[in-house]
Amino acid sequence: MKMKHNKKRNTAFLYECLVKELTKSIVRNDKDKKKAIIKIIKEFYCRGSLLREDLEIYKSVLESNKMSTEFAKRFIFEAKKDYDALDRKAIFNLQTKLIRAINETLSNNAFANFISNYKDIASVGAFFDSNLKAKNRLIVESRLLTKLTKKPSAEKEMRHIDNLTYKTFVDSFNKRYEKTLRKEQKDLLTNYIVSFSDNGLGLKSFMNEEISRLIKEVDNITETQKNDKNGMFLSKIERVSTKLKDFSKKPICEQMVKDVFYIQDLVAEINRNA
Repeated sequence: MKMKHNKKRNTAFLYECLVKELTKSIVRNDKDKKKAIIKIIKEFYCRGSLLREDLEIYKSVLESNKMSTEFAKRFIFEAKKDYDALDRKAIFNLQTKLIRAINETLSNNAFANFISNYKDIASVGAFFDSNLKAKNRLIVESRLLTKLTKKPSAEKEMRHIDNLTYKTFVDSFNKRYEKTLRKEQKDLLTNYIVSFSDNGLGLKSFMNEEISRLIKEVDNITETQKNDKNGMFLSKIERVSTKLKDFSKKPICEQMVKDVFYIQDLVAEINRNA
């Protein structure tokens, strides 16, 4: 069952949108935009502010796992009490000011960013929403309990690399593959390398935009193949389209980076020979 959730009234979602936009500004070396976003974050999410307190309650749920079912039930209801204890009217007014600041400083497109854990953020927000009917509240509660009792998937821990080390590595990488890789492939691999030092923020931003671009490219190719009535090729390219659309719903992993790398090559070759 799909439940409506006002994401612009979700403090955690607004924060993630700002982080996503900040990441883009860093990757693109847009210093003015970076400065403007940092100013907004400092103004609305500074230590001791109501939105910061609201965000911390969201994070306490979003960042927890491996709990027993009984403890998880107690935990989410205690978190709900903390949420209700905050001045919700004042928070609503602050959210309104923040939304206006994002619209005026960045644009409404900031709210369309792909947030990898959006479903979890929305579930927490929906659970905190006292207007939910009993049935819907139970559905959301069940989702949260599943998340809180789940063991995190085994992932390789990212090793910290200092700025000088990865800058030297990236420069060397670009020089070595300048003539053998396409620009979008170099950008992908560069962001992948840098992700080991910035906790993956730049890579997430790049993948969000690149996957969207590739989906459009593949859709255009699909339309062309429909006109050419090439059934076998059409079937294969439609599988590529499905894979790309599935990527937008999954967290980034090494295999996904590899797949996108080969799809970039495939799309470029098809367009070149068209």
